[in-house]
Amino acid sequence: MRVCLLGADHEENLGLGMVAAAAEAAGHDVEVLPFNDPRQMETLARRAADADVVGLSIQFQHRAREFLILARRLRQVGFSGHLTCGGQFPTMAWRDVLEGRWGVDSVVLHEGERSFVELLAALSGGRPLSSVAGLALPQSGRTAPRRLEDDLDRLPFARRYRSHSRHVGIPFIPVMGSRGCWGRCSYCSITTLYRDARQHGGARLMRHRSPHNIAEEMALLSHGAGGPAVFCFHDDNFLMPRPADSLRRIQAIRQCLDEFGVGPVGLVGKCRPDSLTPELARQLRALGVVRLYVGVENVSQAGSDHLNRRVQVAQVDRALEACREAGIFGCYNLLLFEPDATLQDVAQNVRFIREHASHPVNFCRVEPYCGTPLQRRLAREQNLSGNFLGYDYRIHDDQVELLFRICAAAFRPRNFAENGVHNRYMGLGYYVSLLDRFYDEPAQVAALAREAEALTRRITLETAGFLDEAMRIVERADGDPDRIEREASHLGLRIAEADRVQHARLDEVYAVLNGFAASAPRPEIRANPRLLRLVRRVAQGASVGAWLASCVIGGQGCDSRSVAPDSGTDIMVLDPPPVDMGDTMILDPLPEDMGQDILIVDPLPADMGQDNMIIDPPPIDATVVDMLPPDAGVQLMPDTDLVDAVAGQWRDTAPVRVRRSSDLPLWAPPGVRLRASRVEQGVEVALEGGPAAVSLRWQSDGRIEGEGRRVLWIPGSAMDQISVGVRSRGGIAVVSMRLKDVV
Repeated sequence: MRVCLLGADHEENLGLGMVAAAAEAAGHDVEVLPFNDPRQMETLARRAADADVVGLSIQFQHRAREFLILARRLRQVGFSGHLTCGGQFPTMAWRDVLEGRWGVDSVVLHEGERSFVELLAALSGGRPLSSVAGLALPQSGRTAPRRLEDDLDRLPFARRYRSHSRHVGIPFIPVMGSRGCWGRCSYCSITTLYRDARQHGGARLMRHRSPHNIAEEMALLSHGAGGPAVFCFHDDNFLMPRPADSLRRIQAIRQCLDEFGVGPVGLVGKCRPDSLTPELARQLRALGVVRLYVGVENVSQAGSDHLNRRVQVAQVDRALEACREAGIFGCYNLLLFEPDATLQDVAQNVRFIREHASHPVNFCRVEPYCGTPLQRRLAREQNLSGNFLGYDYRIHDDQVELLFRICAAAFRPRNFAENGVHNRYMGLGYYVSLLDRFYDEPAQVAALAREAEALTRRITLETAGFLDEAMRIVERADGDPDRIEREASHLGLRIAEADRVQHARLDEVYAVLNGFAASAPRPEIRANPRLLRLVRRVAQGASVGAWLASCVIGGQGCDSRSVAPDSGTDIMVLDPPPVDMGDTMILDPLPEDMGQDILIVDPLPADMGQDNMIIDPPPIDATVVDMLPPDAGVQLMPDTDLVDAVAGQWRDTAPVRVRRSSDLPLWAPPGVRLRASRVEQGVEVALEGGPAAVSLRWQSDGRIEGEGRRVLWIPGSAMDQISVGVRSRGGIAVVSMRLKDVV
């Protein structure tokens, strides 16, 4: 059968790759297409319409709306085959996903390799789908339960459908070494999925591939990449509960790599703070670990308890200090806002940010994903709005709810824009760790490390200071919405100006880091006889690995296809060169869909460029939020039921169309964006979206001519940015655009 699989792909989608490999081993023709931008929708729908089976990988709830609209669009352009979905979100929301309006025929529950292959066999053989275990169907519901695969070595190596990204010249290759988590965090969709799987089919919550099996795949991939690589383990937990077990496992992987003649590699992973000790960190660094995303989440003991983290504050301190002392780049995220948070909890987290200023951080609100204990609890408390496409809730403490609204507006571009300051500075120490691992220039690397750390500390401490300002606005709140919104808008514009300065500094440091990597000799590896025998075995076997051998023998990427965002134009990019990520780190920091299961509320839409806040008195006749903003990035079909289904739901990672209660300020933030084009005199900039009646304030280091929604911008330097504060009745927004991003 002709199969087309679509899913998010910022770091290579291993789930899609493994399902594709399993389907190809069963004799099916599989095409994998990345879906990273809503503007790809028309092209992807038409590209996939000729397949017999289309599979949508919907890992993350914040993109569910886009994928379901794509499903509907597939039907409209003539796709008549079987349409299935898989991933965390549809597994937990299968009843809603299978509602007839979306055109979805089945949901592959939990892990999909075996169920999807059996689904294809049933379709090609004309057998009833109810005979396939591990599915959900529109009329009959769940089919027979399927136990998760206990022996992960039996799963195929993921099909590598595109060239690897590169970080400072080093191939960046995601791999999977285990599945599952022993935690019970109330907000986590990952642990929710595995516990649901155990309840219905039986499964161990933690399963590991053998070190030899992992090393075989890493050796093949290193050989195919033509030299040393950094391997990002997309495991839910890179480390095991007991440090001694973690050390033995990673030492065993390293020993197997040595047997294949694989030289230095870099290792990247995620870990819980209670699984990392100073001694383990030192030994991990010697084994090649360059980066750990530490699951801090909330350092208030009350906050950690509210989220059922079962982590003590002392363990968090120890884990980050262990990373710093061992020379491992460590970063983390804070779930600063949760339903039971108090101002004291928030203040404790801000103090922690200051105490660990050398570690980059991002912060957000915990979100109630479908089926999680948090979502079910909020539903019982009747503190849940929205629906399965995006839930919203009210923080119980009014002061913290107001603080959240202020921060969601004022920090929006800094925290959540793909090229925002926080996402960019997450990569500074990581790049230095890579240089130290792969390039033998200790004196130069040490100097770069000092510069990167100094900039990291400046940004971290600056963020803590802005958070203190936001808290002071709340503490001074006197029930005057106008004053609160005005002060919040001033804060947002100050953050926008600070972002302009920090972006310029980040540009300079990244230029030096990338320049060093470009000029330094890159180490190479020589394949030993054992590795060459492995390559030949994989190439000659009638296994799913045959495609991989063809890639690694030639040292080239394989079947590298992607669809460019094009607003509906058929632009296809075939066999692109390796992607150099430049200075944008989408390496688990708060990415919109990077494998993190913790997302945010109210980031600006993806097409906003950079963004921030507002000012000026509110217009008297301003309207509230539009039903579905033009910045949603999707051209909706005219069907009334479809419009009804998506109106009021998530825009990117935020259920902003679910109106907040108006008893507190900032209850209706305007959805706006900037469009810019170069003209002879400078740059013409237009504000689009939002209500008709707004008040504006433009801000730039250069000169701005005109007023209203369209202005002429004469930048002050190549590093300049333009920002505008937008205020409507009930809300504020600040959006920004850097000159370097203007086409």
